[in-house]
Amino acid sequence: MITLKSSKKFGIALICVLTSLNIFGQRDNSKFKEIYNLIEKHNFFKARELYDINRKSLQVDYQNFTEAILNNAFNRLKESEEKIRLVNSDMENIPDSLRLKLYEVKKDNAIKLFNYKEAQKTVDTILNAYREYLSPNEVTDLENDLKIWSAVQNIPAQKININKYTVLKMKKDLAGLNNLTVSSNQDTLNFIFDTGANLSTTSQSVAKRLKMKIIPVNIEVGTITGLKVLAQLAVGDSLKMGEISMHNIIFLVLPDEAMAFPQINYQIYGILGFPVIAALEEIEISQEGDFIVTNKEADLSNSFEMAMNELTPLIYIDGMHFTFDTGADKTIFYTSFYSENSDEIDEKYQPEKISFAGAGGQSEYEGFVINYTLKNFGNPVTLKNIQLLKEKIKEDETVYGNIGRDLIQQFNKMTINFERMLIKFE
Repeated sequence: MITLKSSKKFGIALICVLTSLNIFGQRDNSKFKEIYNLIEKHNFFKARELYDINRKSLQVDYQNFTEAILNNAFNRLKESEEKIRLVNSDMENIPDSLRLKLYEVKKDNAIKLFNYKEAQKTVDTILNAYREYLSPNEVTDLENDLKIWSAVQNIPAQKININKYTVLKMKKDLAGLNNLTVSSNQDTLNFIFDTGANLSTTSQSVAKRLKMKIIPVNIEVGTITGLKVLAQLAVGDSLKMGEISMHNIIFLVLPDEAMAFPQINYQIYGILGFPVIAALEEIEISQEGDFIVTNKEADLSNSFEMAMNELTPLIYIDGMHFTFDTGADKTIFYTSFYSENSDEIDEKYQPEKISFAGAGGQSEYEGFVINYTLKNFGNPVTLKNIQLLKEKIKEDETVYGNIGRDLIQQFNKMTINFERMLIKFE
């Protein structure tokens, strides 16, 4: 689904840092380099495993730096901020290229804590103080970020009130996606439930229909097809889902045609993205289509770990890290998966053209259609007719693929806990 692009890498500067023998001190920090390489690939799960084994052998500055990033990835935002403060208290020990990474994490913490003014300030600092470490594309992405957080810097923090135990019945739309009924004083509409959407999204006509406050700013939004569309922003002052009230919700606002699929007479009214869903803390979704929000913590033994790459959820399955997208009908495997399994895939499957559509149009890639069995579920789970792409669809693609609803639908119930960062399938 829709993804909001932001700056992440720092190219040549990173190579210089990781080949240096004195990032914070004089000795060779080879273990730190291994950990940081995994972090750059967004494999926070293996990075944490390696860090836990080697933590005591690392200098204190390395420990604080690594924990700032890992705490952010596993949604311990205040702890991440404290580690950033400790690292920055001795600025002489931190080279600019790694300090840039901390500012990127600081920006992400601010966004997730709904401190938009701090996010704006941090992006501005990155652009002014660290531009030499950024590629032209990264500068463009950050300038886009600056538009977003400057536009909403005075908007109050998002607020979600769960008034009581809530069971909502999800409705399947024409595309087979799960929708939740969202209402305001003006109207009631069905919005797609989608953890893969970085921000909640709606169309121009629906924003006006629900009397949202539209902020006229042109923002480039990346899509799964690799194309970009122009969006504005809007604020939903007061929305409801059953007994759940939602206030100060930031929406991307796309042109109506960017959310339309005329070939199947299908129009998306809106998408409830990660910031709204995560604020519910723990949700259950049943095979019967029940969306349940409770104040009771579920038994999450035998769960899968979850992490965040900025506003994108990740899940760790069979030693591989995937993005996790409840709005995606089918699982897709990416180049990293092909690279590790190319001999077997080339021998067993014939190449095919893979095409898929998203907001902004349709794209076609070289790939395969395969079956694959995930083993770490008690009983093995086979996903059939998975699209496997041989080439990257995004420059910064690092994960093995995107897990969709074809996995979720093989279980009676799924529980997601955003506090403990766990996902359980039953």
